[in-house]
Amino acid sequence: MSLESSVESLNGQAILGWVRRGVDVLQRRRDEINSMNVFPVPDSDTGSNMLATLGAAYSSAEQVDSSDVRAVAAALAAGAVRGARGNSGTVLSQVFRALAEAASDRGITVAAIRHALKLAVRHVAHAIANPVEGTILTVLRHAAVSAEEYQGESVAELAAHVATAARDALGKTPSQLSALRDAGVVDAGGAGLVLLLDALSDEISGRSAAPVDLHVDAAAPSAPEMEVMYVISLQGADAAKALRERLDPLGNSLIVAGEGEPSASAEEGSVYMVHIHSTDPGAVIEAALDFGRPEGIRIEVLEGLTVAVGGEGSATKGKRVVIAVVPEGPLTQLVSSSGSIAVSPTPRADASQDADSEFDDDVITKVLAAMRSVPGTGEVMLLPNGLVSGDELVQIEMTAAAGQHTLGIVPTDSIASGLAALAVHDASRPLAVDAYAMSEASSGIRTACLNAEQDRPLDEALVATVTDMLGQGGELITLLLGNHAVASAVEVLRAELARTHAHADVVAYDATGIDDAIQIGIE
Repeated sequence: MSLESSVESLNGQAILGWVRRGVDVLQRRRDEINSMNVFPVPDSDTGSNMLATLGAAYSSAEQVDSSDVRAVAAALAAGAVRGARGNSGTVLSQVFRALAEAASDRGITVAAIRHALKLAVRHVAHAIANPVEGTILTVLRHAAVSAEEYQGESVAELAAHVATAARDALGKTPSQLSALRDAGVVDAGGAGLVLLLDALSDEISGRSAAPVDLHVDAAAPSAPEMEVMYVISLQGADAAKALRERLDPLGNSLIVAGEGEPSASAEEGSVYMVHIHSTDPGAVIEAALDFGRPEGIRIEVLEGLTVAVGGEGSATKGKRVVIAVVPEGPLTQLVSSSGSIAVSPTPRADASQDADSEFDDDVITKVLAAMRSVPGTGEVMLLPNGLVSGDELVQIEMTAAAGQHTLGIVPTDSIASGLAALAVHDASRPLAVDAYAMSEASSGIRTACLNAEQDRPLDEALVATVTDMLGQGGELITLLLGNHAVASAVEVLRAELARTHAHADVVAYDATGIDDAIQIGIE
């Protein structure tokens, strides 16, 4: 079956043809995929599981009217969910579930495919207890981001675009997962997904299935070596020794240096600087989480080494991009006005059933999309602003490395501290120097939050809180006004400070979308 590239939607027969072609491809390459299966358990069944799941989906869809695309999509989802086998089969079932949710009477359009891939990432992330980068989820996420980037209306062009992005992501999975790197293979589940996406592109174009190379280029470096640095507060010399022992197997040029020589019984934590060259920066950061909170994280590709797996060459250095994670609303406009990119991690409050607007992506996908949105970007500064978990930061770091970006993470634990960091950003400085200055600014701000259920009027609570905080010093007060903020409270505060703290300056921003009534930052 062949469809012209100008066709803007797929009908039920086209979808059935794709799945039939996918079954044929997986039958031919099942053993090859099985042989790649080394993670999470080397049980050599990923190809078999994906084939069984896809076969169950096809058998179910054969029983319905092929002229009804929604019925076909629903039957594929039902068959895949009931017949899912293994982790890879479960992921595949969620892809078909998302396709069924995105299908409409108009057929499977570009908007529907885009929406289905976004939903699939969300469903898979929720279905897997501990999502890991370097797996089928990574390949799926890159496919979803590439679909968002496509601006045309041709399903053939979109399918080719998505398949190419998935292949690129698959080639980089060994740089994200040590088990793959050690075995010299790409992720098996990701390989199966790439074959299915290629089958979709081939079905639409009418091409004969060309063999897809699923092997890592042996001549290419298996992973980049990176310089990882951060500071961490440790409870005494024994903790420093334990962290050093934990990090030692992860790389070379290890330094764990303190500001002084604290005793093993020190009651207050002492600050230590950690430096290491490692091919697994995610593990280096994860190791620190057992001892405290790493701050001022800096990750850079070492000179002369390439991030790409498969011999694609080194990253092209472009202008530095700052990505700030903030709730959707006026804060995104504030961040964008500074020349930075705003990422909102939560579903839109005004979600509808429209294929392009129901859900936002998860924060990892959105950060990846932001990185890819500026061509040639080599350096990215991320401001998590307390809205990104430690596990998500580790996954973002690995995704950035595989995507040829040098990532700096500024330890901003609130939106106010993020704005303080953003205010001192200077792209003309070296990345490490810029990260240090931004980290210093973010750590120099003290914050507090007021909610709508105060035991006294909001204006009184605001004046009392700010006055108390100014007792510890400071002269610039930043107020982020949430949904329940009362504008008059700001004027009451200004009037009071004019009388008691004439040197203080108050800056207020509309922050509709934050959970608190008012967030306060003083520096």
